[in-house]
Amino acid sequence: MPHNQTIPPHGGSCARHLSSGVLGLAGLLLLCGLGSGQPAEGGKFLDAKFCSDTLNLNPGSDFDNGSCQLWKLLAGPAGWSRLQLKRNGKFLDANYCHDDLRMNSSSDFDGGSCQLWKFVADPAYKGWSRVQIKRNGKFLTAENCVDPMLDNLMTDQAAAWQLWRLVPDNEQEGWAWLQVKCVVAGQ
Repeated sequence: MPHNQTIPPHGGSCARHLSSGVLGLAGLLLLCGLGSGQPAEGGKFLDAKFCSDTLNLNPGSDFDNGSCQLWKLLAGPAGWSRLQLKRNGKFLDANYCHDDLRMNSSSDFDGGSCQLWKFVADPAYKGWSRVQIKRNGKFLTAENCVDPMLDNLMTDQAAAWQLWRLVPDNEQEGWAWLQVKCVVAGQ
């Protein structure tokens, strides 16, 4: 399937698949039952706090009509993507490819690999993935699912707070919330 082709929604209430070329895995994020442009009940979402460059977790925000929590995957080279914030068009960035994360409009440091991400499916948690950065293979981590978070990326693939999914917004075509699972390891 071409990377820009989408699969039509099933049953009217299911969200569309994001393309396999963008995610690197076909059919990874089919999400159903999401209504009226609101994020799914429960959980926390990656948030640019008050639309600034500071990142945190938030169960829901209506600041600037929620645009501080809406993300889009933009296809990059070889199956990698950039995560773009709706509010200001900035991208999720590992500052100079170190473990501290922030928002940045563009980066060519190390060929842009500090802003390139891909979703890696976790078979133990159907519908959830780890978000891996190209530069060093580390994973987006909401350590212990508390704020402040995203101070660093970790390589430990067993951490339950590394499970993420995109939850499409039915009212904002092409935009989605990035939700963290926040479970206790072993559950």
